[in-house]
Amino acid sequence: MLNSARELVYNVHVCCPKDLPDSSVCGQSPPIFYIVGGKDAQLNQFPWTALLLYKRDIARPWTTSPRCAGSLITNRYVLTAAHCLTVTRFTEIGVRLGEHNLETNPDCIWLLKKKCAKPHVDIDVSLAIVHKQYHTRDGRHYNDIALLRLARPVIYTAGIKPICIRPDFEIARSSFENHTLEIAGWGDSSRQQYSSVLLHGTIRGMSPENCLTQFPTLRVDRDIQICAMGRDGTDTGRGDSGGPLMASVGRADHQFYYLAGITSYGGDASSYGCGPAVYTKTSSYIWWIKWNMMNIWKKSFM
Repeated sequence: MLNSARELVYNVHVCCPKDLPDSSVCGQSPPIFYIVGGKDAQLNQFPWTALLLYKRDIARPWTTSPRCAGSLITNRYVLTAAHCLTVTRFTEIGVRLGEHNLETNPDCIWLLKKKCAKPHVDIDVSLAIVHKQYHTRDGRHYNDIALLRLARPVIYTAGIKPICIRPDFEIARSSFENHTLEIAGWGDSSRQQYSSVLLHGTIRGMSPENCLTQFPTLRVDRDIQICAMGRDGTDTGRGDSGGPLMASVGRADHQFYYLAGITSYGGDASSYGCGPAVYTKTSSYIWWIKWNMMNIWKKSFM
């Protein structure tokens, strides 16, 4: 059934709405010096990283608790984890784009001279779609994916750009074993408090078999999940739920990032040491993403 659904994506031309952006638009990151090990990200390094905002009362201001992230995939849609929308009660949900340091706005750095990004943008979510087969079992999440439609299109800037999604069979079959991957988010950098600055780290994919052998409680499903683990203490922090697991293609000026996965569960130092985390495999849900985008587009004309 899963393979048939995947084949539908590649054999049926989705004309409307406009398809997912290609690498001439998406996945573009400025050329910088990358630091491994959960260090601060550079300004605008991952311009697709979104911070989820919540309101428990219409009269109250936005809050970032629980700390969840997401990934901008078009000028109107953000992907995140389903559990980010089910773990708390809220009356409204929003998305912040172009964020780097939660304590400053705009965000600035010094590179010979002061360089500032444009102020971050907060946008209401007009529709949140949680995968109908999302469920939990013994602390593990399955079909942990949700699509957020923004109340208005965003304008792309140096700090706000979409990440690519690759719809090919090779990626759909891959477990990303021994692939170098990157993570980003405002996670629990010290295991005691959240980071105010966007963090990033480099991790490596593991085969489901190795992941199961070393960490049997994770129970990775090869078809819909990815297992990955960092070195030197790098893993996915507690606050990075819904955030991007990124892979890159090409080199230098021709390099672009694509969304390999969505942070789901694991990566808890108290349970696994500096252990692995499990990610929802994005390529297994492309049909679901495109179908929902097209369905929403059709309903807008009814």
